[in-house]
Amino acid sequence: MLFNSPTFLIFLAAVFALYYAFPRGRMIILALANAAFYAYAGVGYFLLFFAIVASVYFISKGLQGPKGKLALGLGLAVVLANLLFFKYSMFLLENIESMLGMTFSLQGTAFADRSIALPIGISFYSFQLIAYLVDVHRGKLKPSRSLLEFWVFISLFAHSAAGPILRGNDFIPQLRKISSILFRTPRVKLGLAFILLGLFKKVVIVEQIAPYVNDYFSKAQTLSGVESWIASYLFAFQIYFDFSAYSEMAVGIGFLLGLRLDLNFKTPYLSANPAEFWRRWHITLSQWIRDYIFIPLGGSRVANWRIYANLIAAMTISGIWHGAAWTFIIWGLYHGLLSAGHRLYDKGIKRLGWKDALNNRIYKVFSIFVFFHLTVVGWVFFRANSWSDAVYMLKKMTMMDGIQFTKQHLLLLAVAAGLYLLHILEYIVVSRFKRWSLAWQFNVPSIVRGAVYAIIAIVLLFLLMKGESSSFIYFQF
Repeated sequence: MLFNSPTFLIFLAAVFALYYAFPRGRMIILALANAAFYAYAGVGYFLLFFAIVASVYFISKGLQGPKGKLALGLGLAVVLANLLFFKYSMFLLENIESMLGMTFSLQGTAFADRSIALPIGISFYSFQLIAYLVDVHRGKLKPSRSLLEFWVFISLFAHSAAGPILRGNDFIPQLRKISSILFRTPRVKLGLAFILLGLFKKVVIVEQIAPYVNDYFSKAQTLSGVESWIASYLFAFQIYFDFSAYSEMAVGIGFLLGLRLDLNFKTPYLSANPAEFWRRWHITLSQWIRDYIFIPLGGSRVANWRIYANLIAAMTISGIWHGAAWTFIIWGLYHGLLSAGHRLYDKGIKRLGWKDALNNRIYKVFSIFVFFHLTVVGWVFFRANSWSDAVYMLKKMTMMDGIQFTKQHLLLLAVAAGLYLLHILEYIVVSRFKRWSLAWQFNVPSIVRGAVYAIIAIVLLFLLMKGESSSFIYFQF
């Protein structure tokens, strides 16, 4: 059930009405809504998901007892076995076959076509379950009081398909006060504003540039250098606006229900270095990688070479989490090398005494420009259909031989530039949100505000009804 579909909007309206009509039954309402959301994608995968959640719930009861380590190992095995089978088994099989120089026959099995349909949100709910198991074992979180509470926490339809990744310490206490949440008009308006913003990004921006991105990457090995850059620029904006659209709609749904979900993006393409980028891009995943991989490996409190190795390992695991393909692994490794390289560079300019001299606006803008293009280069690995496609495009992007611009090239470059300006505008609006929202609320007549909201909603609904809803990119993870 796609957020950008009329079906989901009807589903959301029904949940919203029942939620406020029966405050004492909200946990049951959300539990059933979550079940319906997953069952809509496939009853079998819903039953599997519920079985995994129930297993972890009962296992977690022993995490703080004398056999806590055994319970932790069992819980992690359940979660990882599910993830490895559905997401990585075919990838591992293909690579084993390649190394052995032979092909195993799967004829007569359920996997004859050598593919396994991926359950919705499997990577996200797996990381959320792992965090819960580790936090309870460490004593940072008490086991959930009931299976109902735990199911709602893990499966909440607003976020479970593509994040943000929730933490028990932040979210479970909210669920325990859910029956006392009151209907607040300002909060509901804010929620609707986030949902409209997400729909605008998805329908008006992403859906318009997606055909060009798909076309260019489908014929990657025929592209010129100019076309390779255009494809990479457009995909950089496609994936940002697509993923941030979903995340903002999730936050908006949270506001409608009186629940706080974390924002996942803070204008990441205005980052001047890798460390800043990962504090602003897919924030809840970055925090998860930091807390459950980077810090357990030793974090920054070890020898320098270990810090660099930890950064590279953590980011490579991030790449593996995104997908079962060498292109994703190389993308993660690439960002790990960028992170390690930036740390080494930063230490170097400090040692040379250049830190203060480079602390100015010109250097900041230059750094943003350079790192944005390094990020764009990385997206080639992420989006390319194969390793050979990625290598071909990167060669063309670096050689830039026979530069020629057609009218379409210039138009698409102008679109990319316009999207970057929109990204800057987004930063300005967010930084001045409180002041501008108060001015909008008190200085603009209510009839004008209502008309603006109505026009935006009608246009978005028209576009939704007109075209076929496409999936969000991160649904595949």
